[in-house]
Amino acid sequence: MEQSVRSIDGARSVAGAGRTIIDRESINQRALQLLQRNRQRRLLLKRSEDRARYIPERREQKRELDETLETRNVPQHHISAHERITKAKSHGSKYKPSDLALAEIRKYQRSTDLLISRMPFARLVKEVTDQFASDEEPLRWQSMAIMALQEASEAYLVGLLEHTNLLALHAKRITIMRKDMQLARRIRGQFI
Repeated sequence: MEQSVRSIDGARSVAGAGRTIIDRESINQRALQLLQRNRQRRLLLKRSEDRARYIPERREQKRELDETLETRNVPQHHISAHERITKAKSHGSKYKPSDLALAEIRKYQRSTDLLISRMPFARLVKEVTDQFASDEEPLRWQSMAIMALQEASEAYLVGLLEHTNLLALHAKRITIMRKDMQLARRIRGQFI
C-alpha cells in the first residue's frame, strides 16, 4: 500500500515521499560526518605539537629566529634579552609577564639615544614658538638648538618619571598615578 504525503498546498502526492525521507537521511549522515571531523580537528589542535601544523606563521617565525641565532655564531651571553625570552617562549618554557618589560627597561637604560623622534619634537617646538612670534617673521631654529632642547627635555622627563616611580613605590604601588607626579613636582619646587 502506498503512503500519501500532503504537500504545502494540501494536495496529495505519492511520488516525492520516498525521496524526502532519503534526502533527510543523507543530510543527517553528512552532518554527523562533519561533526566527527570537527571533533577530530579540535583534538589535534589541543596537542601543542600539532598546533604548529595548522598555524604555519608561528612555525616560520620560530624557524627564522633559530636560523638567525645559529648563523650569527654569537655566544649566549651576547644575545639580547628580548631574543632569549622569545626563543625560550618558543620552546615552551614560561616567563612571568613582566620579564619582557624588564628587558625593555634595561635596554633603554643602557642606551644613550634620544627616545622621542626628532622630527615630531621639532614640529612641536616650532608650533609652540609660532604662538609667541609675530606673523611677519616666524622664528627660525638651528638644528643644534633643537637637539639641545630635546636633550634637556628628555633629561627632565626621565628625572621626573624616576621620582614619580619612587613615590608610587613608597605608596606600595607599582602603577604611577597623577598624584605621584604632582607630589614629585611639588617636592622639586615646581608648583602645579
